[in-house]
Amino acid sequence: MKRSFLLTIYISLLLFSLQASAYEQLSIDINVNGQQRNMVVFIPDVLPAKSPLFIVTHGMNQDPEYQYGSDKMYMLIDTEKFVVAYLRSDGNTWDTGGTKDQNFVIKAIDELANLYDIDKDRVYWSGFSMGSMLIHHCIANMQNKIAAFAPTSGIQFSEEPWNNCSKPVNLLEVIAYGDETFGYEEYNIHGYIENYALHDNHTQYSKTIGYKPTSGSWFDGDLEKWTGGPNGGEVWLYSYNNGGHWPNDINPRLIWNFCKRFTLNQPKARITQPAGETTYLYMGPDGEATFPDITIEATATATVGEVEKVEFYDGNTLLETLTAQPYTATLTAPQAGQHELRVVVTDTNGKKGESSCVVNCVASTNYDMIQTFTTEGIVPQNWYVCNGKIKRVGGGLPYSNGCRLLHFTNTKRGFEYGLLVQNPGGKEKKAWAKFGDNAARSYMTLHAGHYSIKSRVCNWDQPDFTSVTYTIEDLNGQEMASKTFTPTVNIGGDTSNSFSGGRGQTFDFDIPETGEYVFTVYTDAVKNADFVLGMSTIQAKSFVTTGIKEINTNSEKVQSKKSGCYDLSGRKVSESNTTNGLKPGIYIINGRKTVIR
Repeated sequence: MKRSFLLTIYISLLLFSLQASAYEQLSIDINVNGQQRNMVVFIPDVLPAKSPLFIVTHGMNQDPEYQYGSDKMYMLIDTEKFVVAYLRSDGNTWDTGGTKDQNFVIKAIDELANLYDIDKDRVYWSGFSMGSMLIHHCIANMQNKIAAFAPTSGIQFSEEPWNNCSKPVNLLEVIAYGDETFGYEEYNIHGYIENYALHDNHTQYSKTIGYKPTSGSWFDGDLEKWTGGPNGGEVWLYSYNNGGHWPNDINPRLIWNFCKRFTLNQPKARITQPAGETTYLYMGPDGEATFPDITIEATATATVGEVEKVEFYDGNTLLETLTAQPYTATLTAPQAGQHELRVVVTDTNGKKGESSCVVNCVASTNYDMIQTFTTEGIVPQNWYVCNGKIKRVGGGLPYSNGCRLLHFTNTKRGFEYGLLVQNPGGKEKKAWAKFGDNAARSYMTLHAGHYSIKSRVCNWDQPDFTSVTYTIEDLNGQEMASKTFTPTVNIGGDTSNSFSGGRGQTFDFDIPETGEYVFTVYTDAVKNADFVLGMSTIQAKSFVTTGIKEINTNSEKVQSKKSGCYDLSGRKVSESNTTNGLKPGIYIINGRKTVIR
């Protein structure tokens, strides 16, 4: 019994040992321009044909042994099937001003491709600290050698590499907010990485706050993405909390998942319709929500060879496969939930390229319209704003002036983020913020019924206060209901000021017919009038299910078979059969809806 138990333990440990070391570790010397250079290479026991290669360059005064002992990237190779090579510097530093170590990287790729079945179109490069400085220094010259770059904890602060890039770059920078060597603010890390995105003309931006690279991660951070450039490429920045200047063994999964999506000579797919993230909101009785068919239009081009096929997906569900233009498919009768629309192009060489777009189909009776108020400087997704001259659609890049989202930093604040709209010209109904406007890829269908919008709005820089008007309009701009408020709080024109949220505003209104509507907030028609919207939720209070279809807008006497006037909740509000003396709203008289404007 005891021997059997011990034998079981021995076999289990043996199997665990075999599983844990399912790779080979080698020290390889190569000759680079007459000089012997060294690298430590990890190869999985089973290496499929045309596998990727991952290059890593360590920090100053460090070595491959310290780097792989810290980042543990090699631990992914058995399941992900790639070769990882940790290059050793010549001395304590890398050549971040010349081509000596750039040539080392090139020679390492060639030598490893000769030794192993490496796909030279799928080579990726990561590094740490000075090893990342080397990446930024070489990036423009290595775009035809490296499919994606993933530097960590370092930039080449004395250079502007993006200006030398001949094509869009696939770049992920990973760095701690608390990095004590490359200070986040001191070196303007965010601005440095953003310059790559601006150079590549990206039009879409997103920020995920509290992102964890793995489910078991002991830290989180902010993951920012710039995409949508006309010629492809992606720029990501992961800025994490609770870290400093050292290699991290939590981030490799994020780095690998980013890099493995790219290949050199990759065919390109681009979704042109929808033009970006889109939201369909339906507010109605349970089980009655329906969403329109979604047309997906895309372009597809091959870098080498020809386009063989273009596949359309809703998540992982194949919608259609096309072999010729036009590349158009339809998602029919989408269900409530988030849909990731994907277009995958395959060329005649078997290479793939992908584009994706998110469509949110939301069925709700209580919806938070400011749930996308999370990123300073942007116009939030689903919103459309205008200052009287310039219109901006939500979901684009951040702005430093004009209509945009403000981030309030004082601990004594009425809300953390607020949407600023200003009216420098002072013209009536020319400065506004809209939710549900199709121009912003936002659609709001309201079932006939009674609704309430609760908001908090302040003035930005109006000591004497300027009023704000809420309206519900149909898609033709016809006003269905409105209410004007005067804020009780002026923030004072500075995001660091303390302020309260003031009194909340409640806007109740009736919807006579199920259809698409737009919620609009207008500034006052006064020069430089403004507002900051910090909270806004819409709630369905009750629905009309009588099936009545006719609307009578005539304020004259309505012939009645049953005396009295009723509101949409069935309450009798008048004994009269006329609309005389009734407030604006929707009423039922003689079995018909009557609208008083």
